[in-house]
Amino acid sequence: MSQKWNLGDIKPSDRKPRRPRSMREGSMAAPQRAERPARQPKPRPTYGRIGSGKNRTPLFVGGVAVLIIVVAVLIAGALGGATVQITPKTQDVTIDTAVTASPDTAGGLSYELLTLEAEGERQVSVSGSEEVSEQATGTITIYNEYSTSVQRLIKNTRFESPEGLIYRIQESVVVPGITKDSEGNTIAGSIEAEVFADAPGEAYNIGPSRFTIPGLEGSDQYDRMYAESTNAFTGGFEGEQYLIDGGDLTTAQTALHGELEEALRVRLEEERPLGFTLFDDAVTFAYDTLPSADAGEGKATIRERVRLVVPLFKDESFAQFVAQNTIADYKDEPVLLQNIDSLSFTYGEDTAQVADISTAASISFTLAGKATLIWQFDEAALREDLTGVSRALLLSVLSEYPAILRAEAKIHPFWRKSFPDNSDDITFETTIPE
Repeated sequence: MSQKWNLGDIKPSDRKPRRPRSMREGSMAAPQRAERPARQPKPRPTYGRIGSGKNRTPLFVGGVAVLIIVVAVLIAGALGGATVQITPKTQDVTIDTAVTASPDTAGGLSYELLTLEAEGERQVSVSGSEEVSEQATGTITIYNEYSTSVQRLIKNTRFESPEGLIYRIQESVVVPGITKDSEGNTIAGSIEAEVFADAPGEAYNIGPSRFTIPGLEGSDQYDRMYAESTNAFTGGFEGEQYLIDGGDLTTAQTALHGELEEALRVRLEEERPLGFTLFDDAVTFAYDTLPSADAGEGKATIRERVRLVVPLFKDESFAQFVAQNTIADYKDEPVLLQNIDSLSFTYGEDTAQVADISTAASISFTLAGKATLIWQFDEAALREDLTGVSRALLLSVLSEYPAILRAEAKIHPFWRKSFPDNSDDITFETTIPE
């Protein structure tokens, strides 16, 4: 049987009464709970920053922009410069002419001689030996600075080297008198003569030298008549010489000459001087046979000296010579030749027969072919004329340089309107039209 309770018998619970759902969910009827004030953050230290958090970013960006501009200006100042693209005046020419040139620079085309030497040896069989006594020979040029009258020297007239060695002329000669050129300069009379040593022996194989005439000593002529040699004297020998079959000797010498010539051509390419025009077809060779030596076991060592001799023409002078012979209105402006290799060089018959062109007073040759003349301008002067000048004045400056056909300037940085104030910052690039 279930028990029944009276309301009065029910005791209140110690637990707090639960709020109605409507009150828990924020019903208008529910009493409002007092809200706690929001916690304010403490202000952070600025550590030197300018402005508040709201305006600090624009100032920072502006500062960076200013810094970038300053750095850009500094870099532009350091790297600034100008490049001028220049197209010079050019002209294609065709030449076919006979030329006579000499080492003398007074008028006409002149040249300098480049000489390279090489020695080699080879062993050959011998059939015996014999005693040989031979005198050295060579060529001298006799000068007359004494009189306007000719001076006659008889056969066997003596000439003395600085070492006291005596040589004699093989034939009588008549030395021309003094003359004057168009400018009034004195030109000594001169003539070439063959000489031979007064005694046999290798001691007389001397190099280029100056000679006095002992027979004139004590007279006014002694100091004003003399001779000079430009090449070594050769052939002097005294002693035992080996007997070698002619065919074997010729074969050995020919092979040795070929090897030495090839070696000299290689040297020529390596030592080719700058600023000179040189033609491969102008290369010549001269040969000297040196004393042989015993190699034992019936053999001898033959020795040969080969000299490469080639005329050199100064680039500017040669180009001007070509211009003078191909352009009717050429006015001696500075020019250079392009594609010189297209020109052919052929020695004249008289020069081709000379064993050693270094002994010749002049050389003759034919020059033929097509080439391009390029007008030259003074780069240093143009660089100075452009320094600090407005870009707009470029054409005005170039009007003083007729060798320049056209030009275009690139100045950097791009916003600059004038050439750099330092001439070293101006460079030129030359373009040759096709």
